[in-house]
Formats: sequence, C-alpha cells, structure tokens
Amino acid sequence: MENITFSQIERKDLPLYEEVKAKGKDYVSYGKDNLFPQYIWDLYLRSAVLQSIVNGTGDYVIGEKMLYNSMLEPNARSINKEGEYLDDVIKQITSDYLIFGGFAIQILFNKMGGVAELYALDFQRIRVNEDLTKVYYSDSWGKWGTKALEYDIYDGKSRKGTSIFYFKGHITRGVYPIPKYNGALAAVETSTEISKFHLNNILNNFAASAVISFNNGVPEEDVKKKIEKDIQDKFAGSENAGRFILSFNQSKENATTIERLSSDDFDKKFDALQKSTTKDIFIAWRATPALFGLNPENNGFSKQEFLEAFELYNKTMVSPIQDDITRCFDKIYQTEKSITFVPFKLETEEANNEL
Repeated sequence: MENITFSQIERKDLPLYEEVKAKGKDYVSYGKDNLFPQYIWDLYLRSAVLQSIVNGTGDYVIGEKMLYNSMLEPNARSINKEGEYLDDVIKQITSDYLIFGGFAIQILFNKMGGVAELYALDFQRIRVNEDLTKVYYSDSWGKWGTKALEYDIYDGKSRKGTSIFYFKGHITRGVYPIPKYNGALAAVETSTEISKFHLNNILNNFAASAVISFNNGVPEEDVKKKIEKDIQDKFAGSENAGRFILSFNQSKENATTIERLSSDDFDKKFDALQKSTTKDIFIAWRATPALFGLNPENNGFSKQEFLEAFELYNKTMVSPIQDDITRCFDKIYQTEKSITFVPFKLETEEANNEL
C-alpha cells in the first residue's frame, strides 16, 4: 500500500509597517523586528517595476536643473567636506523620500549659527525616539549589542553643533514615515517572486511539479519528514518553481522514479498575475505606466495623451514632493523660496505624433 505525503509550500508573511516601543530602548522600533526599512530597501533592489517608478519619479522631481536663492547659492558647489554639491544631497533625499516616505539631513552649524555643511543620511539607518527629539544612527540595526550615534532633531531654534533635520512625510500617524506604495508591497513582492520563478524554471530542469516515488519501503515518520524537508529546501518555492508529491512504496524493483505532472499552464497564469501586480503597483503610485517606459498593449499612446498623463502626475506627485523639499530647506536656511525646480521640457517641434 502506498504512503503518500503532499507537500505544501510554507506561507510567507511579509514584514509590515509597525512601530514598537521596546523596553530598555530609547528609540522606537521601526517594524516588529526593527528592520522594516531594510526590507523596503531590499525590495527596491529586487523589483524592476519599483526601481523604474522610483528612479523615474526622482528624475521628474529634479527636472532639468535646480536653482538656488542667495542663501544657498554660495555653497551649492561645496556643501560638505566630501566634496558633494547641494544637487547631490537633494538627489539622495529625493530617493529616500520616494523609497521610504521620509528623509534625514545632517546639519553642521558654524559659530555664527549659519549652515557649514549638509549630509544626506541613509534613511534605513535612522531611528527616532517617541518624542521626536532624538535621532539614533547605526549601520547595524538588528544585531545584538548595536551601538548608535545620538543626535538632536533640528527644532528650528537651536543652531549650534550638529543636529538632524528629520522629515517623516504626511500620511503617517506615528514617528516613522509610511511609503506611498505601502498598500502595494505584496504586489511588489509577488512580481519579484514571479520573475524568480520564470528564471529558475529555465535554469532548473527539475523545476516543474512532480511526483517523486520511493519504492524501497515506507520509512518512519521522522525519516519521511527529513526527506521531505531536504527536497523542499532544494527544489521548492519560487526559486525552483513548484510543489511536489512524495510517494513511499513497498516495492517496484526498489527504484526511485520521478514523474512529471501537468504544468497546469503555470506560465500563462503567472503572466496574468504579473500584469495584475504591475497594475496594482502603478495604482499605488497613481502613475501611468507609459511615463516609465511601459507602453499600453494593443493600442497607441499619442503625444497628447502622454503630455496629459505627465501633467496630472506632475500635479499630484511631482510638484508636492518638490514643495516639501523646498520647505525643508527654507527651514534649514531660515529663508523663503530656497529652491526653484526647473521642470522638463517635454514638447519639441521634432516630436512625432505617436510615441
């Protein structure tokens, strides 16, 4: 009599935005394990769609160039001792704003209370306290015995030594920002897993679903579980594309055989799922795919439609981000209209009617 084990791939719970005030810690944990921004950054690195939207939107925000008023212009080409331009700092905080929903700038004041240097801080390394008065910076959150540098959050009044301008966006109700695409994190994760499935389906001949028959007797339960785990670790999941069935039999010439099961049109189902998840990601950004190089299928996309889509995206996403950045530098330099973003010029006489 056959003894069959059906293997089901383990459920994957995605990290969630969560704020936890841990006992004995001065800072608020950013995610249950205090590594939510690290997860967001990893997701950005793995997702072609998310990278395209973030990088493209960043280009739209920066525009053709940036102009600075008389307070910023004198130091715009030497904003810190690392030789960075002010443009470099703004591009870095723009990326952090789009990826994490917030950003942080280290401000070094001179003896007169003026801005001596500015540095864009890597936002995934930032943690703050519950009162939003302190910033803690570390390269190794999540490791035991982590030691963090402590700074005051810039309050607009004290202009001595070093402090951090901390921006957490507008949609959060806590101390940490919420990414604009937070509702589409599962869609982003799904899209990356589908890509891995297709890649490994090509690389591994054993990737498809199969029945694996062991015809040399039925082992003890602990042995069966060990065999199942070994096979699952090696072949299952998106990296090896599928589930499998283990069959333990008393005989059949004591041979182990592998039988293919019907693929059940996985490729077509995954293609449909890929389109659905991509749509969800763009919806979260309130963006038109054509603005980021993904043209609609089976229909044209005229120049006029492109311009109208860009105008809408510029009003609802790009301009508000530019305004936020300008207001932040107004507060840092205690001035008005510190930055003017010169937008892209999309219309040209040589442009074709169809893109």
